[in-house]
Amino acid sequence: MIDARRLRTLRAVADHRTVTAAAAALYLTPSAVSQQLAALEQETGHHLLAREGRGVRLTAAGEILLGHADAVLAQLERAEADLAAYSAGAAGEVTVASFATGIALVLAPAIGLLAERAPGVRLKVLDAEGDASLPMVLDGRADLAVAVEYRGAPRADDA
Repeated sequence: MIDARRLRTLRAVADHRTVTAAAAALYLTPSAVSQQLAALEQETGHHLLAREGRGVRLTAAGEILLGHADAVLAQLERAEADLAAYSAGAAGEVTVASFATGIALVLAPAIGLLAERAPGVRLKVLDAEGDASLPMVLDGRADLAVAVEYRGAPRADDA
C-alpha cells in the first residue's frame, strides 16, 4: 500500500525540484526525504525521479503517481476537516425521539435554527411517546428525548 506521507514528500519534491528544498519545506532532513522517496519507489515498483543537474525531475511514472497523489491528499484533507467538524459538534447526526406535539411545538422551530447554525448536522426525528422515548435514549437508539412527565417515569433523582 502506498503511504500518504510519502505522497506528500513526492509532492514537495515536485514543487521544489530539489531534495534539499523539499526537506526544508517539510521540516525534514534531506536524508529523510531521500529515504521516503526510496521507500515510495519500492512500494510502487517504479523509478519516480531522475537527476537533472543539481535537482531532480519526475519520471513519467512519477508524473502519473503525482496526479493521483494530489487527489488522494485532497481527499485526506477533506476527511480531516470533516472529522474536525464532527469533533466540534458541527457535523454528524442527532437522533431525537419525541411525542407528536413535541415535534410540532418544540422540534419544528429548533430544526430551522439548527440548519442555520450547524448546517453539517443532520437531525433524525423519531415519533415516540415518553414511555418509549426515554428507554431509546438509554439504549442508544436516540441521542435526546422530548418527553413530558408521566406516571411511570423515573424520579428526578434516579441515576
